Amino acid sequence: MKDDPIVAEVRAIRDELAAQCGYDIKEIFRKLREQQVKSGLKYVCYPARRAATAEDVRERLDELSEKARK
Repeated sequence: MKDDPIVAEVRAIRDELAAQCGYDIKEIFRKLREQQVKSGLKYVCYPARRAATAEDVRERLDELSEKARK
């Protein structure tokens, strides 16, 4: 696989940001949120969704199987 210069640039920027924040994930996100506010752009933020449980997945598969049989 050939090296992609865009991917390399994104990874370099990501590493630089992480290093500036001491590789502290909370600090990285705080800084990113601060940059969003300063940008003046409108960002879409969806509410968090509950993660599906194994039971949820089984129920959904059963629903889909039932539809496929009809």
